[in-house]
Amino acid sequence: MLKHWDKLLNTDCLVVRIGEHTVYPIYRTGSTSLELAADKVYTNESIKECNHIKVLIRDPRDRFVSGINEYSRLNRLEVSETLSLVEQGKLMDRHFAPQYIWLFHLSKYFKGNITLLPFEHIKEITGIHAKKDNVGKIPVKLLKSFVDIDTKLVKLIGGTFKIDELIKRYKSVLS
Repeated sequence: MLKHWDKLLNTDCLVVRIGEHTVYPIYRTGSTSLELAADKVYTNESIKECNHIKVLIRDPRDRFVSGINEYSRLNRLEVSETLSLVEQGKLMDRHFAPQYIWLFHLSKYFKGNITLLPFEHIKEITGIHAKKDNVGKIPVKLLKSFVDIDTKLVKLIGGTFKIDELIKRYKSVLS
């Protein structure tokens, strides 16, 4: 499955510092708010300067629905059309990529510890709420390959992990 995510994996990787917090912004998990609040942005190789990174993890079902809806809105497609393209393997995008894929991307530049925190922890990091997400979302069928691996990550919320060990632990789920 990783080969399908080249578009995400070949983009710049960003980590932000907001006050005492160093956070990895993931699309549809407060990334716009986090980037707007950033005191400092680390990109690609400069991410090595970070000692420890917090990663907000959103409920994978909510995030998938939100991501499909947002992609559809941005590209002026019907939600059903977007979902059909995703089901056929013709469309992969950052807005609904599993959060694990985002962690894999981070692991290219960072080898230290990350702490997985619930999405709601964003309120402890910033008061900025750039995009309201609960309004007018069209429900979509959940695709197992997009939510299963992140369901495993949800169970690890609150834990701190060496990123490479976490990546190795779940890489086989993508096969």
